[in-house]
This record gives sequence, structure tokens and C-alpha cells, in this order.
Amino acid sequence: MKPLAIILVVLVLAAVVGVGWLYLNARMDIRFVSCVANDGVDQAEVFDTLKTRVKNSTFVGTLFTKEEPGTADQYQFLTYTLHFNNHSFLKAEVIEIRITPMQGDVIQIGEEYVHDLPAGQQMDLTATIMTARNMHAVREATVTWYFWGLPFTEKLTLGR
Repeated sequence: MKPLAIILVVLVLAAVVGVGWLYLNARMDIRFVSCVANDGVDQAEVFDTLKTRVKNSTFVGTLFTKEEPGTADQYQFLTYTLHFNNHSFLKAEVIEIRITPMQGDVIQIGEEYVHDLPAGQQMDLTATIMTARNMHAVREATVTWYFWGLPFTEKLTLGR
């Protein structure tokens, strides 16, 4: 009975060390790739759809202001692209990009599905905001994801 107990203790310790090693080596590289600005007039159909959804409370995303958007010529859409590289042996789950709003930002368009990144894989994700036409493109973003249900966060400056 004593040898069995020793073997079980050794197996538990090995499992704890293995899980700890996986957790400590869970690493995701995130880098800013580009920012594309589109004038609201050029995206009039998208603007009208967003305006209607905000008015009907069916909008998916984040509203930065309570005011209803004006006309398309007052706004621009900024689309930020980020590159993700999962260097761990764990799947990165529920990856989310949240833009920190500035004065003049109106909306961050939300995603309707969840983004996951398998172990050892790479992908690009985008985040789009609607902002006043005269605003610059530099923003701060908070990226969150989960490895085995444990949250990870990284802050990035976008637009430089």
C-alpha cells in the first residue's frame, strides 16, 4: 500500500509541475499591423445600417456616446488590424479587442461570433470604430483572451 501511495504522490506532483509549466509558457505575441480610414460617405450603406440598429437597439458592439449619430459626412470608420501568434501549447479562446474611446468616438462595431486561436497558429483580427471625421487614428486597445479559462490581457497603442 505504501509504494502505491508514493507512486500516486509522484504522479500528482508531476501533473502539477506539468500544468504549471504549460501555464507559465502560455505566450501570445500581438502586434499592430495597420489602420485603414474610410470616409463615412464612402461607407454610407454601413453607416445607415448602424444608425438604424442603434435606433432600434439591435446594435452589436459598444456605444461610446448616448447621442444619436448625425449624417455620414460627419464621420469616418477606422479599421485596425492586429496580428496574433499563439506560441503556447494551449488554445487561446474568446479573443477580444476593445478600443479605448476618445472624445469624438461614437461606436465600436462588435463581432457576432467568438474568435479562438489554436496552439501554434497565427491569424489577423480587426476592430472597427466610427469616429468624428477630424479625429486622428492613434488609439489604445486592450486585448483579452483565455488559456484554460484563465484571463490574459495586453494593452497596445494602435495607429502609429
